[in-house]
Amino acid sequence: MRSMKKILFLFFFIYLVGEVQSQQVLEFTLEDCIQYAETHNLTLKSAQLNRESSEITYRQSKNAIAPTVSASASQGYGYSHHPTNGGSSWNGSYGLNVNMSLFKGLSKYHAIQQSKLNLTYADLQIEHEKDYVKIEIIQAFLTVLMNQELLAYQEEVAKTSEEQLKQGEIQYQVGKIMESDYLLLKAQYASDQYTIENTKITIANNLLTLKNLLALSHDYTLSVIKPANAEAIPVPQMPEMKVVLEQTLNYLPRLKMADAQLAAAEYDVKIAKSDYYPSLSMQAGVSTSYLNFTNPYGTQLGENLGENVGIQLNIPIFNQYATRSRVSQAKIALQQTEIQKLQQELDVVRELEQEYLKTKQYLNSYQVLEIQEKAYHASYMAYNEKFKAGVITTVELLQQQTNYLNVLNEFLQTKYAFLLNRKVLDIYMGVPVKL
Repeated sequence: MRSMKKILFLFFFIYLVGEVQSQQVLEFTLEDCIQYAETHNLTLKSAQLNRESSEITYRQSKNAIAPTVSASASQGYGYSHHPTNGGSSWNGSYGLNVNMSLFKGLSKYHAIQQSKLNLTYADLQIEHEKDYVKIEIIQAFLTVLMNQELLAYQEEVAKTSEEQLKQGEIQYQVGKIMESDYLLLKAQYASDQYTIENTKITIANNLLTLKNLLALSHDYTLSVIKPANAEAIPVPQMPEMKVVLEQTLNYLPRLKMADAQLAAAEYDVKIAKSDYYPSLSMQAGVSTSYLNFTNPYGTQLGENLGENVGIQLNIPIFNQYATRSRVSQAKIALQQTEIQKLQQELDVVRELEQEYLKTKQYLNSYQVLEIQEKAYHASYMAYNEKFKAGVITTVELLQQQTNYLNVLNEFLQTKYAFLLNRKVLDIYMGVPVKL
């Protein structure tokens, strides 16, 4: 039984090793992630399919002005029991017809222009989705960097804790500290190791989030490439609010989408009004037929050949006010679209102002916490030296370590929150994203 378990374990181990070796490792910078997502992200793929559908509709609207051509053919067989003229009979007829709308209140022209606007809207929708995917990728990427940087600090603290534990063990053995102090050091070291493992798990989850945004399968292992000095990422300058607002209003796809919707709604009114006008169409055709085979088949088709052409004019007089109702409904929809566009602009300005102020708050907090982090780190290292010299108690040392880690966590969270919000402003303004 034991040998069987060993064999199963060996096979399982070999399987896991094979799985790890078969996985392809991708090392991406932030720019690589954004570029990869543009062709693989599922949200963007869906938006591209919507665009292709709009393009088909646009092409079909242009084809609608072309004439329609149809052919017809019929073949019949009959049998009569008449005593004199009875017997079998064959007959057939063939025709070719062409129909073309010459004028219908310019409705087809307006439909073409509207379909073109819908195609423009679909293009803008892709750009809009790209911006939101960029924001999600930046957030996921910066979260990985933040936790990796935090992990480096935690490992540094854990190394110091290990040294403190060794020092404490020596002091405990010679009676300089009590057993409770030694146990506190031991517990703190174990807590530091536990924190490190949790941070590693958090980083793994962050990478899974990033993989999902890139639509990477489980066959790939993702690793992010840090900037040259991730711990000292340059703090980007804050532009003036009016500059941010001006560039955003000129670039933001969401606002251009609202413009396209408004223009399309205006064409809805024009299309509805086209039913007030007369419509003019032309029909033309050619046909022939034959009956039995008393005369040669080809001769009958030639003798029975006929052509026709005609023009049809339809003048609307009264249709129970249906056209007027459609025009009124289209005008109301246009007014609703105008209101939505104005609301969209107000929402964008409000969101932008809030985002700008929040970014400035993070910048102010970052500048203060940067100084505090250095001060608390220096204080913690000084207390560590005092502990080695036996000047302070274990409780005092651990309190300084806790204070330092709390400030460190707040500092890193604020630093990367500022970077994220600052990059979001760049996206709103249409500025390429770089770290």
